[in-house]
Amino acid sequence: MPAHATLGQNINTTAGDPLWTHAVTHTVSQRAGYVMHLITFPSGTVVREYVSLSGMVFGVAWEGPTLPDLRTALGAAFDQYIAATATRRATPLAVSQSDLVIVSTGHLRAFAGHAYLPLAAPAGIDISVVQ
Repeated sequence: MPAHATLGQNINTTAGDPLWTHAVTHTVSQRAGYVMHLITFPSGTVVREYVSLSGMVFGVAWEGPTLPDLRTALGAAFDQYIAATATRRATPLAVSQSDLVIVSTGHLRAFAGHAYLPLAAPAGIDISVVQ
């Protein structure tokens, strides 16, 4: 079942979003304590969604020639991302708080980043899996 989600929300929060429904491929991998969705877009950009077994997205990572729709991917955290971009002078962009971590690097045709909610990660999961 195709699922595209927003950080901190249930797995199906963006299922009808046209930008996310244009994915070229979508695979799901069961891991110990979480599920990873690997989504490839026509641009070649790959997004990985990390979902707890209860269905909450606790992490999102991206890499590719274009940025994914970060407003959709980051949800409520997007405003903090925008605030950080206004004060940075160069990459990488970093937001590091007790409840949110965002790292974004790159330039034209080579973007990468990840965002996660440390407090929402499933118990026993090493949060460094979000990359």
